[in-house]
Amino acid sequence: MIYRALTIAGSDNSGGAGIQADLKVFSAFGVYGMSAVTAITVQNSLGVQQSVPVPPDTVFHQIESVATDIGIDAFKTGMLQTEENVLAVSEAVKRFKMKNFVCDTVIKSKNGTYLLDKNAVNSFIKKIIPLTEIITPNTDEAEVLTGIKIKTIQDMKRVAKELVKMGANIAVIKGGHLPQEDTITDVVYDGREYLLLRYPLVKTKNTHGTGCTFSAAITACLSKGLSPLKAIRVARAYVQGAIENALSTGKGTGSLNHFWTVT
Repeated sequence: MIYRALTIAGSDNSGGAGIQADLKVFSAFGVYGMSAVTAITVQNSLGVQQSVPVPPDTVFHQIESVATDIGIDAFKTGMLQTEENVLAVSEAVKRFKMKNFVCDTVIKSKNGTYLLDKNAVNSFIKKIIPLTEIITPNTDEAEVLTGIKIKTIQDMKRVAKELVKMGANIAVIKGGHLPQEDTITDVVYDGREYLLLRYPLVKTKNTHGTGCTFSAAITACLSKGLSPLKAIRVARAYVQGAIENALSTGKGTGSLNHFWTVT
C-alpha cells in the first residue's frame, strides 16, 4: 500500500526546512511525498536573505495536478507568504475535498523575516484555520493569530482553546520558545480536554526546521491512518530524537537530523 502526503510550502535551498525538510520526513516515515511550492527562498544557516512568491494560479494547479491524479491521504501547509496564495490554497482544499490537513503556521523566520505578509494574516485566520484538522503554532505565532500574550502554560491553554474556537479541530501550541527550567511543554487541545506533552530541553543551537519537521511528521502519521492524537504523540517523539541528533550544518543554526532513526 502506498501512503501519500503533500506539502504545500516554500522551498528552503539549504535543505533544513520547507519542502526539502518535509520530503525528508515523509521518506523517513515510509510515505510517498509530493510538493506544491509556494515560494522560493534564498537562505542558509544564518537566515533568510530573499523570498520570491510563486504565482497563486501555479500554486493552485500544482495541488490540482497531484490531487486529481495520484491522490492525497494527508497534507500540510507551511510558508504561504502572500494573501493570494492563502486564497489559492483555501480554494484548492475545498475544491478537491482534501482531508487530514495539518497547518504549520509559518509567519516569521528565526531571524525575524516575515514569511507571511502582514496583510495576509486576517485571510489566513478566516480562510485557512477553519479547514484544519491540526494546527501547530509556536508561542510567537499563536500570539499573532489570537492577540493573546503567552507567558505561562495556562496562557498556552487559553490560546489553544481560542484556535479551536476559530475553527481548527485540534490545536498544538509548541512550547519551545517558553522553556520551563529544563523541560519543554507542548499543549494539545481537541475541543474537550487538554493534553500536555513534556520533553527534556535539548541545549543545542541546531534547531533549523523544527516546526516544519513536526508538522510533516504528523502529516505522515495521518496519511498512514493513525488517529490525530496518536499522530501528534509519535511525531513529537520523532522530533525529540531529530533534535537530540541534530546536525551542525553551516556557520549558524544547524538542521535537525531527519533520518536519525535509520543512522
